[in-house]
Amino acid sequence: MPGLPKYLGVLARTIVALIPLSGFANAASSDMPQFRDVAALRVEVISRLKADSRVKQAIPNPADPARLDVTRVGSTGKDIHLQVDVTNLLGRIRDLPAGEAETEIERFLTTLVLSDSESGFQADLLIANIRPREHLDAFKGDGTEPDKGPAFETLAGDVVILYQIDNDDSLASVRLDDVGDRSLAQLRQLALENINKQITKVKQERILDGISIFTVKGDEAISPALLLTEKFWATLGPQFPNGVFIAIPKRDAIVVVDKRLPNAVQFARSFIDKVFKTEPDLLSEYIFERRDGKLQVVAEQ
Repeated sequence: MPGLPKYLGVLARTIVALIPLSGFANAASSDMPQFRDVAALRVEVISRLKADSRVKQAIPNPADPARLDVTRVGSTGKDIHLQVDVTNLLGRIRDLPAGEAETEIERFLTTLVLSDSESGFQADLLIANIRPREHLDAFKGDGTEPDKGPAFETLAGDVVILYQIDNDDSLASVRLDDVGDRSLAQLRQLALENINKQITKVKQERILDGISIFTVKGDEAISPALLLTEKFWATLGPQFPNGVFIAIPKRDAIVVVDKRLPNAVQFARSFIDKVFKTEPDLLSEYIFERRDGKLQVVAEQ
């Protein structure tokens, strides 16, 4: 199935194990990406940033293998602090030839180094994404003042709603001191409006009757954010009238399992466990469903 994330080979093997299906095991692409995961790509990005005289510091964020913290000198001589996420970059270069991947990396670095915004807030690029709760750990005990920490809301299980700027090259967390006097409710409204604009880019891959993968084509790193929008759930309703179970073990896709399938919960659990044993860039170990308009953890027996 060209175009699907590489880790979906795990999904194929899980389906074969649980529901016999001749020939499905070879569905995932065997081509290897230039960088296996975001951690490997981050090492390369940090190495190149450190070679630029405008960059004073580029260090890995201990709470998330996709993120790095960058300090560089702006045009006024003032330090600019950036939180950079390379997830989007990996998604773009994953299947590119080496030469094209190199061009994308250089464009990413040029944009990052030359951009001279003193504030990370851009209302038209704001999204409310779903990220691991551990994403917030980097702000604990580092001297960050509460009003300068990340803009986020609790969600369910092991994930939070993190407000981010979704530009062409990276996802950057929004700090509370960047948003002016906007409340979280106002941020949420702005963010969901922007996510709704991506609905036309949503790609559904039907792996089997009742099992589908949903991604935002070309911007896979924001795919989990679809779970926060009414428009996305409205598209699921006609296909899954009895509801669905949701798995988001990775940060670039949503796995939807029809509740009408036999052993639907067990399938979702088996898939999540295999992903957590074999893959990087993890998101959540929980199975979710939507109850009373909210994403909630499924109580497994």
